[in-house]
Amino acid sequence: MSLQALHESQGVQWQQQGTQAIPWNYGAVEAELEALQYGAGLLDFSEYGLLELKGPDRTEFLHNQCTSDIRSMLRHSWLETLFLNAKGQIEHLGLVLHTGESFWISSPSATALANRFRRYIVFDQVEVAELPWALLRLQGPDAENVAQQLFALPPRWGLRITSDLLSVRDELGLWLFVPSSQAARLAQQLLEAGARLVGREAWQIWRVERGLADLPEALGELPQEVGWEGRVSYKKGCYLGQEIMARLEARGNTRYQLMGLLGQKEIPSGALVYREGRQVGRVGTSVESPRLGAIALALLRKELAPGDQVQIEGWSATVSGLPMQ
Repeated sequence: MSLQALHESQGVQWQQQGTQAIPWNYGAVEAELEALQYGAGLLDFSEYGLLELKGPDRTEFLHNQCTSDIRSMLRHSWLETLFLNAKGQIEHLGLVLHTGESFWISSPSATALANRFRRYIVFDQVEVAELPWALLRLQGPDAENVAQQLFALPPRWGLRITSDLLSVRDELGLWLFVPSSQAARLAQQLLEAGARLVGREAWQIWRVERGLADLPEALGELPQEVGWEGRVSYKKGCYLGQEIMARLEARGNTRYQLMGLLGQKEIPSGALVYREGRQVGRVGTSVESPRLGAIALALLRKELAPGDQVQIEGWSATVSGLPMQ
């Protein structure tokens, strides 16, 4: 059975995002949210790609491409990083996995990131390959109990790799990298062990309520404005966008910050936000929360405060702090 067939057997509703069909829901969003909050939700992120960097110069090359200190990474460790443009704006995001003999980078824009790497390889002894692996996410307070029925858990903030599984553990659950041909089998085993399939709709609601940025908020923005300054090492130099990061560390003069919006009706993703006729930001991800109604994440000017009223396409919305209550 393929992953697509497994989703179909569970009554999936698909949503098209670009060229990809994403598992959106399985008909019971409230139950899927409950799995993320109280159980073990299983999500399919197989539209993400996985790159491998090999060669004697792989560490220096990757170190000089991203915002993180790759030189200091330990074997069998991982970190979240960013790839910026010359203006310091986020161009790609990635999860870097130190497998020992190579680096793996998981990214929703892996093919474009691979092309970027190849443009910058001049005299470096580095090989870039795209791996045919799928990505699953097991998340929730019961995720570890479900997972350890099938395999040994990696240490917290560490990774564990075998020939057919690389697992990464964080405070919310596990990222599971598996060869694409074996992904459906692993997913079925996790369901039999007590996980519940969760679509991207519930996951988006979950992260928007908690104020966690992702692609719609981050691409083209400064890391500090979307709450991702923790992915930037200010002690390293010589990477694209580093001068802007150093300037921001010294002056701290970003103009925008990530905040929430509570709407009277559905808030259009990507819409511009106004206050008293002046543009003050833009909407990122918009969702319909069973608990809070129409809500969204937005990049808003820092002078705005929770409780302020703004206008979006002629409708009023209220600025909220994060996480949303």
